[in-house]
Formats: sequence, C-alpha cells, structure tokens
Amino acid sequence: MRKPRVIIYEDDVITLNMLKRFFVRRGYEMYSSSEPVVCPIYVSPSGRCEKMNQCADVAIAEFKMPGMTGTELFQRQSEKGCRLNTKMRAIMSAYPDEELLNMCNDLGCRFFEKPLELSELSSWLSECEKLFDLSSPLNDKRAGNRYVLNQVIEYWINPETSHEKFIGVTLDKSDDGLGLRIFNPLRAGEEITIFNRFEKTRKPGVVLWCRKQGKTIYRAGLRLLSQ
Repeated sequence: MRKPRVIIYEDDVITLNMLKRFFVRRGYEMYSSSEPVVCPIYVSPSGRCEKMNQCADVAIAEFKMPGMTGTELFQRQSEKGCRLNTKMRAIMSAYPDEELLNMCNDLGCRFFEKPLELSELSSWLSECEKLFDLSSPLNDKRAGNRYVLNQVIEYWINPETSHEKFIGVTLDKSDDGLGLRIFNPLRAGEEITIFNRFEKTRKPGVVLWCRKQGKTIYRAGLRLLSQ
C-alpha cells in the first residue's frame, strides 16, 4: 500500500512550507512547483496526457501563476486527458470574486480562500480520501519538488562549438532541472552550459522546452546532466 500523493502549484514560499508541513503530518508524499509546466501535457509530443495512470491523488493550485491561471491549468488538463478526477482538485486565491467562484464550480473543483483555514482543507481531504485507491499505482513524476531560486546566470549554447555567452535568470530548481527566464529563444534538445556567478559552478544541461512570454522574453525548462 503506497502513501497518498499531492501535487501543489504554488510560488509563495510561506504558503508552500505551511502546506508541506500539513501534508507531511497527514502522511502524504508531496510534489510541488511554482509553475504549471511540470505537468506531463506540456512535454507530450501529442499535446495530450499520455500517462496510463494519474500523477497524484489530489492537486491544489494557486489561481495566479506564471503563464496561466490555476483554473486554466485544470481546464486544460481535463481537455487533454488527465486521469485525475476534478473533485480531487482545488484552487487557492487571496482575491476571490464571483467570476472565480463560478469558474471553480463549472470545473467541479473546490475553492479555498487565502489565508488558508487548515480545518477546511482537512475536511475536504477527508472526503477526498474516501475515494482514494492506494492499491492503484501512480505515474512516476518527471521532476520532484521544485523550489524558488532567483539567481542571475551566464550560459553558452552548444558549448563545444560556440563561445557566445548569454545572460538569464533561474526561477526555480529541482533535483535534476532548472526553470529559466531568458532573452533569446532556445530549441528543445540543445545542450547548454550554465555558469552560476554566486556558486561559481559550471553545469551542463539539455533544453526540454522553450516558450515565448513577451517580445524578447522566453521561459525554458532545462534538465541538468551529471558531470
């Protein structure tokens, strides 16, 4: 029998740490990200969830996130074949209004106002847990917990053949990857080497994806390689 698993999309460190303590005490395995791009639908060639099983037993998302809202994420997941029941999803926001509440109602997900009342969260989870099947396997996560990490970096594209240097910013970090804000487009599969000015380290990596966010701003996901 496995542990129940929760995925949390939240970029506020205080809220995330509070939820981590809450779910660990409740016996959950917890994965987190400050952005929705860790969801399998973002790296699937077909644009649909190709996983055989669901990734978690329950998912919670902040309404305002980089790139899209929590309701947009849940709607896209439902449209792209996500296996997680909509009743097992919840949206958080410190600024609820009628439109947001109606969106949550239409999606079939729960809404929680910030600051969170853990007693309300606990009551909702108790109802969700009645429907959990802990004998059923979950998908392995593409990435583990992701932590906010704001640091200026320098990097080289295809360092074996090019010596042109670029500047970027790290946004978050996992055990084997980085989320980047950059100012020139990258291509999936390109190899880059990152120099961290603060840590004075060089790390090779492979670009997983890159999307335009503004006129000259891009977001990219990087898988770090062992040296």
